[in-house]
Amino acid sequence: MKVIAVSTQKGGVGKTTTSINLAAALAEKNKKVLLVDFDPQGNATIGCGFKDVEETIVNAMIADINNSFKPSDLSVIHTELFDILPSNIELSNMELTLVSVIGREGVLKRILEPIKSNYDYIIIDTLPSLGILTVNSFVASDYVIVPVLAKDYYSLQGFDALLQSVELTRRCINPNLKVLGDVITMYDGRNKNDNIISETIRNDERTETFNTVIPLSTKAAEANRMGKTILQHDPQGKVATAYRELADEMLNRMGE
Repeated sequence: MKVIAVSTQKGGVGKTTTSINLAAALAEKNKKVLLVDFDPQGNATIGCGFKDVEETIVNAMIADINNSFKPSDLSVIHTELFDILPSNIELSNMELTLVSVIGREGVLKRILEPIKSNYDYIIIDTLPSLGILTVNSFVASDYVIVPVLAKDYYSLQGFDALLQSVELTRRCINPNLKVLGDVITMYDGRNKNDNIISETIRNDERTETFNTVIPLSTKAAEANRMGKTILQHDPQGKVATAYRELADEMLNRMGE
């Protein structure tokens, strides 16, 4: 089984949408998938149709910190497509809590370990920062995918810092961690600026950009608002097709 973190330092680039719909595309292939919402905004949880969730990943993290963790502390939600480990704003408090915890970088890895055998893939939707929670995501993962917004040159800012954080995690804690690639999101081929930024991204030799691009579409926002994946909301549309192609390309890069 493989664990994949979807990570970026900048919000609004399609990170959560990519996490949700990669999970859905893998589930369509009859893979057992767990989507871990590790962003205090809880957008992946809400985007899958769950609001006001009381039992979240925080409960399991606190149990681990108190050396009392057991797998039943994981409040996994089962859906027809994939499982979800939900989050909410309480996760933001863990940044400060973890400061004084021994082994703080490995909390997420430890709580996922007992259930990894239940899944073929775990997708982690990280928060858009490079704090201790994101480091936890990297420590728990085999691969990192980086969404980059085609419409905003500033989405490239922080890319260096993210890659440095991945490299530091690889050197110090998780030697098997790899950047699988970056994916261009919300792309409009008719827009000159989108094409210029996309070309800049593809020419960056530090990572290998996925051939698949995620096109701009109001359908994606509609799906998020309705608590559905784009594969459910507009299954034959261009965005759903793109995420299926991205899943295929991702599996190919992982040799699966």
